[in-house]
Amino acid sequence: MDIQDYSRGRNNENSKVAFQKVKVTRESMWMKILKLVDGLKSTSEIANDLGLPIHKISGRFTEMKAKHLIIQTGTKKIGNSQFAVFTKTSI
Repeated sequence: MDIQDYSRGRNNENSKVAFQKVKVTRESMWMKILKLVDGLKSTSEIANDLGLPIHKISGRFTEMKAKHLIIQTGTKKIGNSQFAVFTKTSI
């Protein structure tokens, strides 16, 4: 049996297939998320507002942060977990 680590795998086949699926709707999801980024809501709360699990949109926050569309301004503890809070940049 071949053991392969898929955690944070950027170049494994599963990641490549997943990216091809997301690529089509990525920018429209950025717009939906940006409408909800207010400097108060956590990433988890935004996911809930969109009716999606956090793992479905966490990559979009990373992409928008890399493009300087948002900046992390804090964290919020919900239950036993910490979630990021973002604010839109002035770009």
